[in-house]
Amino acid sequence: MLIALSLAVATWSGIIPRQIANLAPLDLADKHAWFVDLRLAALSNNRALCRTTLTSPLISARPIADKPFVDGCGWRNAVALSGAGRLRVTIDELTCETAAATAMWVAHVLQPAAEQHLQVPVVALQTMGGYSCRNIVGNKLWQDFRSQHATANAIDISAFELQDGRVISIKKHWASTGPQADFLRAVHNGACRYFRVVLGPDYNAAHRDHFHLDRGYLKSCK
Repeated sequence: MLIALSLAVATWSGIIPRQIANLAPLDLADKHAWFVDLRLAALSNNRALCRTTLTSPLISARPIADKPFVDGCGWRNAVALSGAGRLRVTIDELTCETAAATAMWVAHVLQPAAEQHLQVPVVALQTMGGYSCRNIVGNKLWQDFRSQHATANAIDISAFELQDGRVISIKKHWASTGPQADFLRAVHNGACRYFRVVLGPDYNAAHRDHFHLDRGYLKSCK
């Protein structure tokens, strides 16, 4: 039992190589990919797989040097993200697996939701950053623990810029009614397929103005 549990944890965290776990390489364009969570996790420690997976046209990213971990902060196997699909999103430090999750979310959830609810595509994401050496905020139970931002494994998104010039703001439109609110709820719920933790305004006051998306060890969609 202990061995099985250890193997499950190692696969969940991406420690076990993809070949041993018997998982096919992830295709970012595959909307119906099986075991997508574990195949994203397989990118976390595999630089070669990261390079072959993060390719255009679904993502624009370049590898960056590791930042050695000090006091729980740093990153490994990360990229500088400049685009996902045909939209602009600039994050200077983001883990490979979180960058891949972002690209799949944009392609398979965000843009279809924009076309359905708003009739125009999203051209840019407004973010509140990726890497930040800090603890979790907004929850007293976790305030002594490092945030996934401390390992460049999370992204905070505050608004969506549309092709027609409109800006859909989480702070302004989440609690409203109509297509803007429907769009925000669709992209929030859809993010839970690609990210392990998805937090928004309904979670707590600290997230009233943004979505927090990360690929950490926990699982939560609120």
